[in-house]
Amino acid sequence: MRNDVFGLAASGGAVKALDEAKARPDAFSAVDIAQLEELSIRQQVRGGRDKSRSMTSPDRFDGIDNALRAADDLDKRIPATPEYTPVRTALAGDRTIALAARGDMKQAVATFETIPSNAEISIDALAAVGDAYLYLSEPVKANAVYQRALKQATASPTDRATRGFQYGERTRPIELREGLFWSYVDQGRAADAKQALDDMGATLPPAKQVTNVGPGESDYLRYYRLRAQYLIFTGHPDEGIAALEELEKEVPFNAEVRAAHADAVSGQAHPRQAIAMYRASLTDHPDSVEMLAGLGRASLTADDYATAKYVDQTLDNTFPDSGAVRGFKRDYNAYRSPVFTTDLSFEHGNSALADNSFTSDSYLYSQPFGDNWRVFAHTFYGHAQTDGGSVSRTRTGIGGDYRHGPLTVLGEVTRSLGGDGRTGGRGSIAYALNDYWTVSGGLDSNDNSLPWKAYAAHIWGRSANVSVVYRQNDRREVKLSYGVSRYSDSNFHQEITATATQRVYTTATQQVNVSLDLGTDSNTRKDAPYFSPGRDYAAAATVMHQLTLWKKGDMGLQQRVSVSGGMYNERGFGTSALWSARLEHAWTFKHDITLSYGVEVSSHAYDGQRERSETGFMSVNLPF
Repeated sequence: MRNDVFGLAASGGAVKALDEAKARPDAFSAVDIAQLEELSIRQQVRGGRDKSRSMTSPDRFDGIDNALRAADDLDKRIPATPEYTPVRTALAGDRTIALAARGDMKQAVATFETIPSNAEISIDALAAVGDAYLYLSEPVKANAVYQRALKQATASPTDRATRGFQYGERTRPIELREGLFWSYVDQGRAADAKQALDDMGATLPPAKQVTNVGPGESDYLRYYRLRAQYLIFTGHPDEGIAALEELEKEVPFNAEVRAAHADAVSGQAHPRQAIAMYRASLTDHPDSVEMLAGLGRASLTADDYATAKYVDQTLDNTFPDSGAVRGFKRDYNAYRSPVFTTDLSFEHGNSALADNSFTSDSYLYSQPFGDNWRVFAHTFYGHAQTDGGSVSRTRTGIGGDYRHGPLTVLGEVTRSLGGDGRTGGRGSIAYALNDYWTVSGGLDSNDNSLPWKAYAAHIWGRSANVSVVYRQNDRREVKLSYGVSRYSDSNFHQEITATATQRVYTTATQQVNVSLDLGTDSNTRKDAPYFSPGRDYAAAATVMHQLTLWKKGDMGLQQRVSVSGGMYNERGFGTSALWSARLEHAWTFKHDITLSYGVEVSSHAYDGQRERSETGFMSVNLPF
């Protein structure tokens, strides 16, 4: 009879089994009753999880919440004695599954970590905490539990509740392998991610045995989608997008494939094209949470804040369990936050410009209002030591910017301090014609970029600039710019620059870019007390190598090493070589906080005299 009752409980009839056991206290102990209650709760958890996955309404977690309340009640009632330890352990696993399905990932992890490491844990609980670790950007811990779950999936089960049919969907090995794949991706471990894919492919049935209906077809679809995403991850976006397009032809209405395709396009610096793809797909899949979250992230990139706000309000707090929603909410909250940015630099050398110089350029932005507006405070400070003495410059300003889709407009009222203080204004406008072309222009009536010796001579200046940028994707860009400045000593300065950048090598953790920079300057006053060549030309090629030193989910550390070399010609002084070398570390933290710093050494001739300089720099972007 005991076997029949426990068999009934493990076959989806735990409530009936519990009633029968309670009616036979002579055959079932208190521990048996507790085990059957746990099996009943386990079934509630799986049923509630299935319900939450199939619904998009705010009541999608009702079943899970009921299961959690039942688990809390049982946990309070069972004695803290050794014979109840397996029940308490199983109950902790049930809570882990429920909390992860509920989107309470921190509590799910905390609950799981109370389970002794040598205790038996269900595959579902291991999969749930693996998903929670990935959600919380803990890919190393996620990897360990996925590995453990896969080993357990191939072993003979000993837990009564894992034998035979069980109410609610169970975690399948291919789902564990997908989690394992993403845990490697989030660490930048491409070779291991490829092995996880190969292992997944090896477990699939022969294609000729797969029917159009059933798990086999969806497993193949999952496998080929992940293969395409792996190509994108390892620096082959064109091949990956082509593979997704082919897959989309085979299954034109599959939401996961279409979302992956749009995500890939957005990642190639084409947010507006991706927005159109998300909108078209949402027509066919209006309840696709991943599609809606992707639309929100692409809208933030494209400065379409009205759409991002709509997505945020639509998602509300209904989908805390979705990693895609978490990513969008993180970026949206960063956009809604006040932001502090600063750029610091210190240069030693280049005595033609200044023996030593320090600059700090800082902005404090308000929260956005009316979706598109921000106000900001801006402070520039600089100090330099020249052969004529020391000079300092401070300019403060208040202003606002307006960002609406392709249009960005900024205006600022400025005031420089000290004996040469002036009130002025600065403004800029940029317009993205599409995902490829952007035009911009700016004006400044009290420019901060004059040579330090000009400020030491009490000279000030006005400037204007225009530029055109063509960005084919995140790997190829060309920029042409023209700038003019009118100094108070009547000097008229002009500058034309052209830059082309091409990525020539990409892997999951490395990139190599090659850039070509061309430029020419002219000045109308040659007897100025600052460096003012009548005409000069410069051409330089730069190779930049970027290496991901550390990656942990959304966080990471990248090292960039750049080497540049070229020629410089100054009218009247001939042609000479120029070169520079630069080392930079760039950190990305949670909440879109970034920090970069580095050093640069360069050599350049001014009026025929070679100068060498050393520069240190740091930049911070801090939403708070």
